[in-house]
Amino acid sequence: MNRPRTTRSPAEEELDGGIPADTDAAGGRPAWRGIVYPLLISVLALGALFAVLGLGLGVPDDLPPGTTATPPAEATQASETLLRIVGALAAVAAVAAAGGALARRLGQPPVVGEIAAGLLLGPSCLGAFLPVSKELFFPDAAQPVLGLLAQVGLILFMFSVGSEFDPSQLRRSGRVVGAVSQGSMIIPFVLGVLSSGLVYHEFAAGRVGFLPFAIFLGTAMSITAFPVLARIVQESGLSRHPLGTMAMTCAAACDVIAWGALATAMAVAGAGSVWGAGGTVLLAAAVAAVVLLLGRPLVRAAERWADRAGLPAAARLVFLLLLVFSLARLTDLIGVHSIFGAFLAGLLLPHRAGSALTAVQVRVDSLNRRLLLPLFFLSVGMTVDLTQVTGHAGLLLAAAVAVVTAVVGKLVGTAVTARTAGLSWRYSLGLGVLLNARGVTEIVVLRAGLDAGLINQNAFTVLVVMAVLTTVMTGPALGLLGLGSRSATGTPPHSDPVPREKEPV
Repeated sequence: MNRPRTTRSPAEEELDGGIPADTDAAGGRPAWRGIVYPLLISVLALGALFAVLGLGLGVPDDLPPGTTATPPAEATQASETLLRIVGALAAVAAVAAAGGALARRLGQPPVVGEIAAGLLLGPSCLGAFLPVSKELFFPDAAQPVLGLLAQVGLILFMFSVGSEFDPSQLRRSGRVVGAVSQGSMIIPFVLGVLSSGLVYHEFAAGRVGFLPFAIFLGTAMSITAFPVLARIVQESGLSRHPLGTMAMTCAAACDVIAWGALATAMAVAGAGSVWGAGGTVLLAAAVAAVVLLLGRPLVRAAERWADRAGLPAAARLVFLLLLVFSLARLTDLIGVHSIFGAFLAGLLLPHRAGSALTAVQVRVDSLNRRLLLPLFFLSVGMTVDLTQVTGHAGLLLAAAVAVVTAVVGKLVGTAVTARTAGLSWRYSLGLGVLLNARGVTEIVVLRAGLDAGLINQNAFTVLVVMAVLTTVMTGPALGLLGLGSRSATGTPPHSDPVPREKEPV
């Protein structure tokens, strides 16, 4: 059956160039080839351009008599730094693309391969055997700029997470989803807080108190990767299945609670006490409420005006970037991390078909995931050093406690709550497996905790490994439960229906 032809706005046509989103101009080839290949070629071409400019910098044609053609030292250093930045971008993007392609072949989400690529480039693997590789991927002269670009990639990623979040899913959630959402968040959070006493001396940063550390660890144990989970659900054939819909709704509810808990932990760490952090938490909640209540109508009105005025996609892009980084700066000034402002900005985008703003955001996210977000993964990989953990018995024991607590808390907590709410054991375990995937969201939370002084480098290393392991195990575990196979209708074969009421044992 032919799909009905939809009307596209001028901004969408300008962004797509008349090419469908799922294929390139040649037709039949995956869309990522049409994005990655030109991107890499463009980066390499820019690198060659900077090299030519650097060779000819400071050599004008009309030199006065008695002067030399030696370029100024500052200009030479600047051109060399630019060349190193562009070269590092090209190298990191190429390695991340290769890691994503390999992960897809192994049945994993591509982002798992991109994270693994960043870890492999760090001191734990390639850096240990080939120290000179650091100068290629993360040169000292370019580190400030590359670090800034990595933060830009992180902020844009959180903007994307917020734009994918649909509050209407929570309003439509029923009794089962509400119970599972609470259980899948509260039980691992409590276990994380209880286990914090066992790992406090090994994982806490130097001056952080026990209370903010315990809140942060409980939050880290209860995170679910909403963006990665969406791709796992889609690639597992569960996107049109009730189990996949339930997992996505529960993950959305968990993320809302988790971001609030993370903001509380960071406010307590900054103020030094719960009472001192009360003002920061209340101010952050008030800002979020005002932004959501007033921002959505203003954004919709701005979009309608832009449609009537025929505003080009470039102008809409500038509007979105100003919105994202303004809110990120606002939350940073309040005393919570800038990622909260970016997440709020994503919540303001309209969730309707044909929205030109959404089309612009999709293109920005596509570029960010292929160019800037791999830089963030690289910065994470440069911080992770497994050699510091494997040679320390106390750290290994703390690592085992953290991984077991994370998996047991999320998997068992979700499964037991789902079974109590009326799902079969197979569905309950499948839901626990899905919500146990932590992915990029967990790494974002961990990096925020590391930057805020809540955890130390060793804790960051261990918990990043935990995030990767819990994401990698999702696909094989679904296969063992018979929930990961595709069928012609998109529903896994031999699957039980999700009951509305409690089903018999």
